[in-house]
Amino acid sequence: MFTRVLSILTALIFTSVGAAWSKPADLEIKSTKASSGNEYTLFYQGDLAASFEIKRPKQTDNSIVFCIPCAFTSYVGSIDGVYICDGKVHHRHFVSDQIGGAGIIHNGNFELVATDKGKLLTNSYLNELAKKRAALFQQFLIVQDGVPAHFKDKTLFQRRAIAKMKDGQTAIFESKTAITLSQFGQDLKDAGAKNALYTDMGAYDEGWYRDAEKTVKPLGMDRSLTNKQTNWLVFSRRQNER
Repeated sequence: MFTRVLSILTALIFTSVGAAWSKPADLEIKSTKASSGNEYTLFYQGDLAASFEIKRPKQTDNSIVFCIPCAFTSYVGSIDGVYICDGKVHHRHFVSDQIGGAGIIHNGNFELVATDKGKLLTNSYLNELAKKRAALFQQFLIVQDGVPAHFKDKTLFQRRAIAKMKDGQTAIFESKTAITLSQFGQDLKDAGAKNALYTDMGAYDEGWYRDAEKTVKPLGMDRSLTNKQTNWLVFSRRQNER
């Protein structure tokens, strides 16, 4: 009984303070406040198709409603870690052992996995995903099975993550202020995230979305290295909804 009451109280504390309910083929956007006091914007995937792109998406493509950088860009200007796109494995011999998670996209749907610091990403595993034409990129898993990760890093940045919620929904969380990674993970857990994968931020944080009036709106507070971005997560209307 106590556990049930506590769950209800947690849900009430992390309350939606604003919402934009839209058609299935549009982007659903909500604003929420965590029990910590941190405020977030949520972008729900809903019926939209997710994809991992290595060519910059065009804002003139009206089928695209959401676009952000996802995998890190290395200091030499390439995607950090192994990745799969368009049925091909890239950087096969550069699997990062410093990054413990990965995003997998198949048929427009997301799966977030723990990689045991890259050990999961064997040649056979990668080949099987490529054969199915699934996409993959490496990133930090900041919530795993409902448990937030702890990070020594205490730097303050605006944060963004792909979250798989306990109710099965996929949502992008974006903080409205600069916070630590550890606090971000805790807030995601309190919001009901079962798993959450970080996305590239800082100077590489510029993204955009298309609102219900089809106006393109920018995302990110820094946006100073947009021209150096190498990869993007995109939500698009599916073919039968365009």
